[in-house]
Amino acid sequence: MITWTRRATLRGRLERLAFLALTLAALLASAPRARAREMFFDYGDHASAEEALEFSGLHLSRIVYSELGCPSRPVWLTLDAAQGETLRVQLGMPEMDALRRERPSLALLGPGLPRAAALPFEAPAGLGARLFSTGSARAPEVVREPVTGARSWLLLELRMEVPETGSYHLVAWSPEARRVRLWIALGDAPSEELSNVDDPEERAAAFHQPWTAPDLGAACAPARLARPGDGASAAACAHAAGPARGALPGLAAALAVAAARRARRRDRAGRHGGPAP
Repeated sequence: MITWTRRATLRGRLERLAFLALTLAALLASAPRARAREMFFDYGDHASAEEALEFSGLHLSRIVYSELGCPSRPVWLTLDAAQGETLRVQLGMPEMDALRRERPSLALLGPGLPRAAALPFEAPAGLGARLFSTGSARAPEVVREPVTGARSWLLLELRMEVPETGSYHLVAWSPEARRVRLWIALGDAPSEELSNVDDPEERAAAFHQPWTAPDLGAACAPARLARPGDGASAAACAHAAGPARGALPGLAAALAVAAARRARRRDRAGRHGGPAP
């Protein structure tokens, strides 16, 4: 028979263990969520081989979000690779009604590839090329972004061995030269939390929201010079130059709303003497 003293001791130990378990669960729940991939954003600054985003380590997981704005120009990535390495690439678009009929294309340029035919963009001389069209993707698979949970259409998945050591280029573009949002994912191994912008998770979430992109799927109007008094309408179809000089109009609005919400939460927490949720 267990005496009253032993029962009390056992109950105390169980209560302490339960408290420790709850504390550990709370710490895990409040810990920053690890990102499975590096997140990069193209604001029109990577429209040629000379301006390409540069990467090494083909196995590392990365994703590049890009809007091919007005004028619709391709987005370029440069990859340093060794012969025999496996290149894994995915091409997709946010699941938006405005993009339902859009089918961007992808090209891989580099040494050891077949001789390039005519390309719809200027490219360095002497490189072979493989072109991939997504026009046959009638009902593309729906996938979820691993960090934000946003839904996208997966248009193309490519896995191949690199034929020669050297620099390769991935180029994505709209064959119809239309305003299109797309993303290019590389590799599958977890990597560090790197990005070329602040607040990449918020930007990725806004990238997938239709209300941040009212003109997607439309053709670009002829360019004209802004005149005094034109206001924002003169630049309505222009692609932003980058986060340091302002994001796309809709994306900037989404980030401003998120920042305002965080400020209100901090203000309420300060008035009540507690931490912001």
